[in-house]
Amino acid sequence: MFPANNLPQFFEEYFEELSTQSWTQIPIDTDFSIKLRNSAESKFNSDLFKAARVTDSINPLPTIRNDSIFWLDAKSETLNATDQVALTQIDVLKESLKNYFRLSLTELECHYAVYPAGHFYKKHSDVTAQNNKRIFSFVIYLNNSWQPDDGGELLGYEEEQTLFKIRPQAGNMILFKSELEHEVLTTYKTRYSLTGWIRK
Repeated sequence: MFPANNLPQFFEEYFEELSTQSWTQIPIDTDFSIKLRNSAESKFNSDLFKAARVTDSINPLPTIRNDSIFWLDAKSETLNATDQVALTQIDVLKESLKNYFRLSLTELECHYAVYPAGHFYKKHSDVTAQNNKRIFSFVIYLNNSWQPDDGGELLGYEEEQTLFKIRPQAGNMILFKSELEHEVLTTYKTRYSLTGWIRK
């Protein structure tokens, strides 16, 4: 998935950027991104996705977010070889972050997300008073030939100022500190991603 064999060393330059500006972009093998897209699309077409909930709410809140998700559990029989490779390499990312930042990072949460046309996720933080163990958030994009008019960008904020605006194009992973506020703008065609959190 990541275009390198020695992943801990590969990650270091991106971790330095993450440390100084609270976010970074890491390249992902585009062909592998398409494999992930195919996996997500197959599960979506098989009705395995569920309406996403807002953190700390037991019910979906479609005025805040209206995407659908499929959780990747390493023990699940619904995962294929592509899913397993992704989880294995993201776990290497987790261990590398743990060693670089000298943090106690023990958990990985991960799911596919699909935003059909007209869907969005309003501004929010992945860290709340009830759920404060998320340290780093990431999004891996799975969309080919995404155009500016297609929408669906990820916006990040720091002290009400726009920190980044990222087009959801395959071959790109966004890694940022979970405390940052962010949102997904309304998309105008179906948008796929692999999203997750590295946490205490």
